Amino acid sequence: MKVLHLFSDWKWTGPAEPVLSLCENLRNEGVDVVLAYRKTPIDFPERTVDKEARKRGIRCYEGLRLNRYFSAGDWFHDLTSFNPYVEREKFDIVHTHLSHDYFTAVTALTFHRARPRIVRTDHKRDGLPANLFMSWAMGRTDGLVTYSKRLAKLDRAHFHFPEERLCVVPPGIKPYDGPVKDLRSELGIAPDECVIGVIGRLKPDRGYDVILKAFGTLRSRVDKVKLVIVGRSSQIEASVMKPLRELGIEKDVVIAGYRIDDYFSMIHTFDLYIMMRAGSDGSGRALREVLSMGRPAIVSDRGMLPDLVENEKTGYVTSWDAADLARKMELLVTDAGMRRRFGENARRRADEEWSFRLQAKAMKSFYNSLLTMGRRK
Repeated sequence: MKVLHLFSDWKWTGPAEPVLSLCENLRNEGVDVVLAYRKTPIDFPERTVDKEARKRGIRCYEGLRLNRYFSAGDWFHDLTSFNPYVEREKFDIVHTHLSHDYFTAVTALTFHRARPRIVRTDHKRDGLPANLFMSWAMGRTDGLVTYSKRLAKLDRAHFHFPEERLCVVPPGIKPYDGPVKDLRSELGIAPDECVIGVIGRLKPDRGYDVILKAFGTLRSRVDKVKLVIVGRSSQIEASVMKPLRELGIEKDVVIAGYRIDDYFSMIHTFDLYIMMRAGSDGSGRALREVLSMGRPAIVSDRGMLPDLVENEKTGYVTSWDAADLARKMELLVTDAGMRRRFGENARRRADEEWSFRLQAKAMKSFYNSLLTMGRRK
């Protein structure tokens, strides 16, 4: 079986890690995998898709430009180059991940007589957008993949997608087994203070206003607790700094910035974790990394977050309500035994269920089932 994966981005954000890890593990399952991605257009010192793909030994194709921003030249190049490449390589499956590469594949292959099966993974936190263009493309899609039953139900309802062509795969996680250290001293936090962690882009739609308001309420009730916010954004003033000043809790909140080398040490430093809304990767990768390291979490009931945190077993699920979030923060902050118990449950679940190896096995089986079905339109 020969599969082409398309990824129209070069940045190491959102679904980049899940896509590359899937390709890596599909290869280990005997699938002939090729990854086509957007080449890095600038000299960029941090991790990128092409750097990571080379490091992992994934076979890549750089003959497509996959520029998701408007570029008539790049788009024309891909639409005219795509079919000859697919036909020459005789791919059985073209697996798309982002909207630009998805529409490129569907448009180019629409008039291909013996086209490969087209698969789309829904990485969106709230499901694929239900609009005319997406409906047109979904009508020509042979298989749809989601990470949760919740999103699968949403996409089926929006696009009347056949159930037999839809696959819910377990989200994967790459367990971290390297060295870690407690960063409390570096962050100016006392050894006996409880640390609540948040990781993500510092954008207003991620619920930082709710988190900060809840923490302000918690801080008025409980001593020896700090909130550590990990991330960066040009919108930090509106999303974090202004609410901090208005609530008067600046001295109890640490803005830790964007972390790379000590990222997992930062997670190790947390006693519990908060996420109100997933980022561009709807599968909540940061949340799963935290849970896999044995830390309990409190999440909102939005997207697939409730699928990742088992309420009252690995953490708590709350509504978009600061008062309820503060109450659940207090339960965990004041009960070390509960934190330990929930954390152990979280680590166990991650070890047993969130494996890229299991995901690749499920995906290979799904590919095989699609090859026995007729193509859609």
